[in-house]
Amino acid sequence: MGKLGRRALALLLAALSLSAVAACGGGDDNGGSSSGGGGGNAKEGGSITISQTSQPDFMDPALTYTVNGIEPLWLVYTPLLTYPRTGDEVKDALLIPGLAKDMPKISKDGQTYELTLRPNLKYSDGSPVKASDFEHEVGRVLNLESGGSAFFLGITGAQKYVDAGKCDGDISGITADDKTGDIKIHLDAPDGSFSNVLAMWFVGLVPGDTPCKNLTKTPPPGVGPYKVTESVPNRQFVMEKNANFPDLGPEIPAGHIDKITTKIVKSAERQAQDVISGELDYMQDPPPADIKPEVKAKYSDRYKEITTASTYYMFMNNRTPPFNKKEVRDAVNYGLDKPALARLFAGEVAPGCSFLPPGQPGYDKALDTTDCPWGDPNKPPDIEKARQMIKDAGVAGAKVTVYGNNDDPTDKVTEAYADQLNKLGFKATPKILDGGVYFQTIGSAKVAPQTGFANWFQDFPHPKNFFFLVDGKSIQPTNNQNFGNVDDPEITQGIAELNKEPTMTDAVAAKWGDLNKKLVERAWIVPYGHRKLATFLSERMDFDNCNRFHPVYFNDYSSWCLK
Repeated sequence: MGKLGRRALALLLAALSLSAVAACGGGDDNGGSSSGGGGGNAKEGGSITISQTSQPDFMDPALTYTVNGIEPLWLVYTPLLTYPRTGDEVKDALLIPGLAKDMPKISKDGQTYELTLRPNLKYSDGSPVKASDFEHEVGRVLNLESGGSAFFLGITGAQKYVDAGKCDGDISGITADDKTGDIKIHLDAPDGSFSNVLAMWFVGLVPGDTPCKNLTKTPPPGVGPYKVTESVPNRQFVMEKNANFPDLGPEIPAGHIDKITTKIVKSAERQAQDVISGELDYMQDPPPADIKPEVKAKYSDRYKEITTASTYYMFMNNRTPPFNKKEVRDAVNYGLDKPALARLFAGEVAPGCSFLPPGQPGYDKALDTTDCPWGDPNKPPDIEKARQMIKDAGVAGAKVTVYGNNDDPTDKVTEAYADQLNKLGFKATPKILDGGVYFQTIGSAKVAPQTGFANWFQDFPHPKNFFFLVDGKSIQPTNNQNFGNVDDPEITQGIAELNKEPTMTDAVAAKWGDLNKKLVERAWIVPYGHRKLATFLSERMDFDNCNRFHPVYFNDYSSWCLK
């Protein structure tokens, strides 16, 4: 899911022109579902035209890190491991073999992963897929200093490869046999999320002679239901069905539409009107707030909103007064008006108080509703109780600077948060920064912000992808993602122990859930909701039978079909 190492901003904000990757409909293995799944009766063929507001950051799997690039390219580049595309919200968040025959064999110490490539695979250009292509693609990610490189630096020899600066250099921790298809990966230390890392788009396989350079204008061949046949930055890109796509089983189906043209259209209002009229068949952004009531009233048969695996929260710097006092952090949690903040997102945030979002192992829906220790997130806050707690803590009238950025509606949310703090007895002032430098700025020890806006969209469905944001070991003097400087020894130790678990069993998920509950109850942060994304299709599209939303990769173009 910034770099989606603050995928929160770049992945959704930049990608969706909002402020920033799960829950979706149900279905069967063939993709059919009452909420739309791309079922067995889907019409084959035809062409559609869709839109994005902003150009993808990159049209290269080793580099892209925004929804604009990830949403289309995950259907072009398949990794060794992947996720099902069935329409079942629970099943589709569980790992399955992609280009590998089976799930990896993991050593007892959790440091060695062994996989075998499926035989006779071909890229979209007809060239053979080789086991050594995996090492080459990991090398491309590292050599190009991709935003995803941090995920692979734990591989033995990865840092030496980076330091050498040679694209065709060796990564000692990866061995591959092109004759047998065997691949072995050795890690410097156990990483319970590494199987999820192997399923990231960054390492969707490409030919071993693919150069270490940005290939946005000429994307390389891949193994997926679609291939990119045209890419003109800031104008459009075209995807067409891949005739060489192999049979990877019913959980990784081929697409129905023959050709998908994506145009870059800056005006969200124009996009919405064009979807209404049929000139466009899908818009990636939600319809703008002033048009949304009309869309929901008149076109509800082809529009829906889905809560994603994301969390919007306010950080409170526990090293800086007044938030170094737990009773003050408690008061802010009691006094934050979550429904009011949700309204600023035009209904696109579901109020809650869990840090782990829907779709993540360890998520407990009750913590987002009846069991929230600060009161029902869907109801008004207890302002009087919070005011009294602030007074009793001796910090009434304390000056507080509230950080936010100028991405709509983050600026409005930041201002509303400052107003709410003032109602609790503080003297709060918003400080709005440019969205392009916001997270880098608040992550600097030189700034040491007191409190402000933060959010995160998952890179993959593993709790570690959220908990590194509150891990005491992750606090850094620069590029600090732990904005509140949360340093709870019990939680930090729990993260370290659970990270050694190679398999996400129910028992392991429950332990992550316990950490989530402790984080919320101890008021280290102030979660207030989970973001919703939208699907809005034209009248030409079969919305009821051909429409899947994936918990990791959002709208699934391969499920779409025409009526």
